[in-house]
Amino acid sequence: MISMTLSDVALAMDAKPCYAKDDLTRARAGRVTTDSRTVEPGDLFVAVRGPRFDGHRFAGEAVSRGAVACVCDRRWAESSHREATPPKVPCLVVEDTVAALGRLAAHYRKSVMDARTVVVAVNGTNGKTTTKCMLDHILGGIWKGRAAPRSFNNHLGVPLTLLSAEADDRYLIVEIGTNAPGEVAMLADIASPNVAVITSVGEAHLEGLGGLPGVMAEKLSLLTHLRPGGLAVVNIDRPQLRTLLRPSERFSLVTVGTVPDAALRVTDVQVDLRLTTFAINERRRLEVPLPGVHHAANATAAFAVAEWLGVDPRLTVERLRSFAAGPGRGKVERIGDLLVVDDAYNANPASMSAAIETLGCATGRRVFVMGDMLELGEDSASYHRQAVETALASGIGLLVAVGPRTSEAVRSIDAATCTAKTVQCENARDACAVVMPLLSPGDTLWIKGSRAVGLDRLVHDLRARLPDPVNAV
Repeated sequence: MISMTLSDVALAMDAKPCYAKDDLTRARAGRVTTDSRTVEPGDLFVAVRGPRFDGHRFAGEAVSRGAVACVCDRRWAESSHREATPPKVPCLVVEDTVAALGRLAAHYRKSVMDARTVVVAVNGTNGKTTTKCMLDHILGGIWKGRAAPRSFNNHLGVPLTLLSAEADDRYLIVEIGTNAPGEVAMLADIASPNVAVITSVGEAHLEGLGGLPGVMAEKLSLLTHLRPGGLAVVNIDRPQLRTLLRPSERFSLVTVGTVPDAALRVTDVQVDLRLTTFAINERRRLEVPLPGVHHAANATAAFAVAEWLGVDPRLTVERLRSFAAGPGRGKVERIGDLLVVDDAYNANPASMSAAIETLGCATGRRVFVMGDMLELGEDSASYHRQAVETALASGIGLLVAVGPRTSEAVRSIDAATCTAKTVQCENARDACAVVMPLLSPGDTLWIKGSRAVGLDRLVHDLRARLPDPVNAV
């Protein structure tokens, strides 16, 4: 972060300073954090009220670790608990600390961050994090910059990512997620990106967004906040999205996908569990060490951004070849005598279908652990039944259903038409007890479900219980 005086921070946040004995134009904040455990001397601590913890309770800890000031809400400032923060440290009092954090990030982006730092915003139903990491891997090979850690894609993560930018960063990649209408536009307004990437769009968060049309409108709202002269890269494989997408004089538009009218068309895709190779417009050949056709489209989007930024395409090809997936993002591992695909971070109908299709490339017996897909609204049962039917029709040897929705879908299938063995588990903990005895040496095991199902627990359990725990493929 480029340091700011506390007086500038207070002005940007619309905050009222309290306990400020010294001149706030002299004290400077060198970093912003919402986690008291990570506070270092000179940090600004923002106390956030959450469903399980109230950051105001840890303001004293933040001060003891060297926080230069704390941002607190008026409710705390007017309560008897305010003495938890010693008066020697200024408190910046606001109505809502999360909203104030957003205002600070917007000010920092527009008035403090170096104008040469290119901000890239990545949005979409599937592939946001992987595309972000691919692009960071490409650009990080030649320039100094940074990308949002983990899935910092919400009302806290996006501002914190922006506020992490340093003066000599050439690029900054933010990831923008959504659960409700208006969230993308709100976060995009804060980020004010030079480049917008929309990965594949499909059925997810349907409860909050009101069906697929609402999902598409929400994703496309990112483009309305692109800076003039910027770049939009959009995956147009979804037919309905193409009817909503309109060119603009404000920015350049590059479409990607497998459809014939994509400007950068993914062609000649070849997939196995270790590698996906493909061509762009039947000419330039690329490969990424990830399993699945969908990763070809993600890599093509990253290629488009890098090319627009002036990166030599040959370097982009080279960097993509050395890309490695993170935990839960399709990482392929040899665990004991098993080949395991850790895809446990998230799931929706489109990504579940892609996983089932890619598992078909495996040799030997194929085992699919399918966790519930959450936030699918009133059609959730239908989506789960369709996913189960697709898995059973793919020729897998064993289907392990984890969670009430997937288990119910399995029970609804006519057992007489099912050639694969099926097992139902109430939760991830039960899956840990059930799955191990059902596995045989040489099996390929794909583990996928929504984050809240917690199937990463099964991956950790396999690593702990099998010999030769982890050898990345």
